[in-house]
Amino acid sequence: MGTIWPPDLESITGPKYLALIQALREAIAAGELTPGHRLPPVRNLAWDLKITPGTVARAYRRATDDGLLDAAVGRGTFIAETRNNTQAIQRDSLHLGSSNSKYDLRGTKTPDFGQDAMIREALANIIQTGIHDFADYPDPDHSKPALQAIADWLKYTDMQPDPENIALTYGAQNAMLIALQTILAGPAPVIVTDELVYPGLRHAANMLRAEIVSVERDTEGMIPDALEQTCRRHGPQVLVSSFTIHSPTTQTTTLERRIALARVATKYELQIIDDDAFGIFSSDTPSMQTIAPERLWYIGALSKSVSTGLRIGYLITPTGHGPAARTTVLSNCYGVSQIICDLTTHLIRSGKAEAIRQRMLAFNAHRSRIAANILGQWNINWNPNVPFIWLQMPSGWRASSFQRACEQQNVLVRPADEFALIDGKAPNAARVTFGSKLSDSEFEAALYAIAKVLETRPAMNEL
Repeated sequence: MGTIWPPDLESITGPKYLALIQALREAIAAGELTPGHRLPPVRNLAWDLKITPGTVARAYRRATDDGLLDAAVGRGTFIAETRNNTQAIQRDSLHLGSSNSKYDLRGTKTPDFGQDAMIREALANIIQTGIHDFADYPDPDHSKPALQAIADWLKYTDMQPDPENIALTYGAQNAMLIALQTILAGPAPVIVTDELVYPGLRHAANMLRAEIVSVERDTEGMIPDALEQTCRRHGPQVLVSSFTIHSPTTQTTTLERRIALARVATKYELQIIDDDAFGIFSSDTPSMQTIAPERLWYIGALSKSVSTGLRIGYLITPTGHGPAARTTVLSNCYGVSQIICDLTTHLIRSGKAEAIRQRMLAFNAHRSRIAANILGQWNINWNPNVPFIWLQMPSGWRASSFQRACEQQNVLVRPADEFALIDGKAPNAARVTFGSKLSDSEFEAALYAIAKVLETRPAMNEL
C-alpha cells in the first residue's frame, strides 16, 4: 500500500503526539486508512508535519501499544489488522472533540486483561468436570472449596483466615450489607465512619434504617479522640473504615493510629468493619484483622483485582461468627450460586486470578506514573497500587465548578462532595480514576485536558 498520508493537525489541540494519534483514529474510522496500510517513515512524516521525529516516533509507539498499529522491523509501520484495532475504533466516541464524547475518570472497573476468555474457559471446564446440580438451590457443603480458595487467595496479606469464619457474598457491597445486618441490633442502630466514605455505605445504612455519623480524620487516618467523643455522644455499635487504602483520598491508616482506634473500639465495645476493596496488594503495615481479631469484620472482593463482572465478595468474621454471617446470606439470597463458587475456585486454584492481580498492580503503577508526570505540579495524593489519585483544588477553583469545567472538555471526574455524608463537610478536591477502558493515549489526553482546566482561573460566576 502507499505511504502518502498527510493528516491535518491544525484543528486539534494538546500535545502533538496525542494529536497525531487522534488523527490516526479519525482516518481509520473514516476508511481513509485501512488494515495493512503502510504509514510514512518517521522522518518523512515529521518533515511533512513540521514536528520532531521524536514526536512521531512516540505517537507510533503509543498507537502500537494501543492496538492501532503494527510495527515490523525492517518493513515499516502498518495499520493493524487485529481485533485490538477494531476495539480502539469502537471507543472513538470517547475522544475529545466529539460533542458526545466522554473520558470517564469516575469509575474503577478492571481493565481488559483477557478475563472474558479465561472465564469462558473456566466455565467450560466446570461444565465438563463438575458434579453439582446447578438446577437446585446452592448447597452450603458444596461451597466449602470456594471458602478454602478465598482463604488461600488472601496469602498476599498477613491474614490466614479459617474458612469457617468466611461468608461468600455477591460482591463487596453485598458483603457490607451482610456484615451490618449481622452486627446491628435494636430499633435505632448507629454506625460511625469517616467524613468521606464510599456511597454504598450510605445506601446500606439507609436500607437498615441506621443512623450514620462521621468522625474527623487527618493524614494518619481517623482521629481516635474524635472517635471517642462520638462514642460518648451517639453510642454506636460499629465502626466502618478502610484502613489499607481510603477511597477517595488514597490515605493509609498508620500502625500507631490503628492500634489507638482498636483500643477505643474495645473500650466502647464497637465492632470494626474494614472495607478493603482496594487493598489488593501486600502491605508492610499489620492489618486490623491481626490487631483486633476479636472484633474485626473484613470485606474484600475480586472486583478490583480480577474482574468487575465477577460478582464474588467475601466477609471474614471474628472467630465463631462465620455461621451467623452465612445464615444472614441465606436469609437474603439462599447463598451464592454454585456456578459462581465453582468459577471462583477454578480461577484461584489455576493461578489465573493471581496472574490478573499482578497485571492489575502493574497497570495501577503504570497509570500512576502517567498521572504524576502530567498533574504532578498540582497538589495530588497517589499510591502506585491504587487506580485513582486525589486532586486538591488550586486557588480559585471549587470542586463543583472544576467538575463542570472538566465535563465541558468531555472528561468525567468525581468531586469530593459525592463521598460526603448528608450535611457533612467535603474538602475542596476531586477523585480522578485511571480510565480502565481507555488506552494510554486516551488517558493522557484526558489528563492534559484536566491540566488545561486547572491552568485557567474560573470566572467568578462559575464558582
